[in-house]
Order: sequence, then C-alpha cells, then structure tokens
Amino acid sequence: MEKLIRRVWDYSQNNPYGFTLDLETMKPIKFGISVAYLETQNSFGKQSLEQVINHALKHNKIVGGWLNDENNQYYFDSIKIFKNSDLKKAIEFAKQNEQIAIFDITNLKEIKIK
Repeated sequence: MEKLIRRVWDYSQNNPYGFTLDLETMKPIKFGISVAYLETQNSFGKQSLEQVINHALKHNKIVGGWLNDENNQYYFDSIKIFKNSDLKKAIEFAKQNEQIAIFDITNLKEIKIK
C-alpha cells in the first residue's frame, strides 16, 4: 500500500492542476465523466490518500485529484467514470453522492450540479 500511495502522490505532484488515474494500470483516464464518491469527499493532502485508495480499490479502482484554488488544498477522490452518453446517469450519481460538480474529462470542462 505504501508504494501505491507514493506513486499516486508523486503523480499528483507532477499533475498539480488535476488528474484521473486508473490504479491498475497507473495510466490517466482520458475520456468520460468523472464523479466522486461521497465517502471520500473532503479528502485532502497526503494523509487522506490511503483512505481514498482503499475505497477506490474496493470500487472502480480510479482516483482523481484536483487543486482547489479557493483554499489552496489538493483534494483526492475515489472516482466513478461514466460514458459521455450517460450524462443523466452521471448527474444522478453525483446528486446521490452530494457532489456540487462533476468533470467531463473528454472535453475538459466542469459541470455544475443543481
């Protein structure tokens, strides 16, 4: 686990503005809609990474990270990816998981949830 935490942490340091990473391949996800799970919400900094990775390994094996410009904290999330054609399902999942926004990786744009 320590090696995986270190690899994800290093990846985040090399991608300071955000990333979505497949933990099995250690390759970035380049397409789809990224939605975080409620269970890993408000996980920031290296100290939260183990919890996020544990959750991801039990679910979709995908971790995301992003820099919150408002508080300068780097957040980590366990992520579920939806196809772009499944936007309605992604929004519903986001609402169930109390997310205020999701991210369209394919088009590099944030989608606010109402």
